[in-house]
Amino acid sequence: MENGDIMVSIRCIAYNQEQYIRDTLEGFVMQVANFNFEVIVHDDASTDNTANIIREYAEKYPKIIKPILETENQYSKHDGSLNRIMTSATRGKYVALCEGDDYWIDPFKLQKQVDFLESHPEYSMCCTNAVIQSPQGELEWTRFEEDCDISIDKMVRGGGSLIMTCTEVYKKEVLELYGSLDFCMKCMIGDYCMQILSSLEGKVRYMHEKTAVYRYQSVGSWTMKSETEKVVEQVSGWKSQIVMLKGFDNFSKGK
Repeated sequence: MENGDIMVSIRCIAYNQEQYIRDTLEGFVMQVANFNFEVIVHDDASTDNTANIIREYAEKYPKIIKPILETENQYSKHDGSLNRIMTSATRGKYVALCEGDDYWIDPFKLQKQVDFLESHPEYSMCCTNAVIQSPQGELEWTRFEEDCDISIDKMVRGGGSLIMTCTEVYKKEVLELYGSLDFCMKCMIGDYCMQILSSLEGKVRYMHEKTAVYRYQSVGSWTMKSETEKVVEQVSGWKSQIVMLKGFDNFSKGK
């Protein structure tokens, strides 16, 4: 790649996460890599101090932090606007994900994952183990005991639980395919959809080392919602999985 080309676009979505977003942004700017990377931070019209903190980091690290600060909430539209906005700003050969309440703890996370993907072009995604942090302390989550490939069979059966989103790095082609498939855009569980697409497009590699922290039961997260809200979203999620899997069946048959 030429000097100035972006190897990795880090996509970060934030909403009312002022108490977490500094950890998230620090995890990005501490990355040590022999390539250029950018951080697309999308604040979805937060009503707290989240946007101001993002502005602060964008001013301090203008070559890395690329803010998108909304005045109208995009997620609530459920029309794909949020994904389209983020995708139009994504320039990297690879895409990494980390939401505004999670954070990275390994300064060489990106370098390790990109090195693997660059030397193994048959792989479309690389992910790692993670620390699960809850108000009660660290929780055990490890899904695999050593580095391994994750088959599409395991990915589908896992229902999105095999990979922590904050550890993913995948080829931009997977993101472009995701945006071109209508049934993907209808899915409530976009992360799961992206994981299966990655499995269809190539191999998926799991690295056993822990490079990131996923906050469980953080303020504003799905895990802190009321039981009624969870049931509503779970039913929507199940419906979207049916739509997705039917779509993948047709997709795999060339329809």
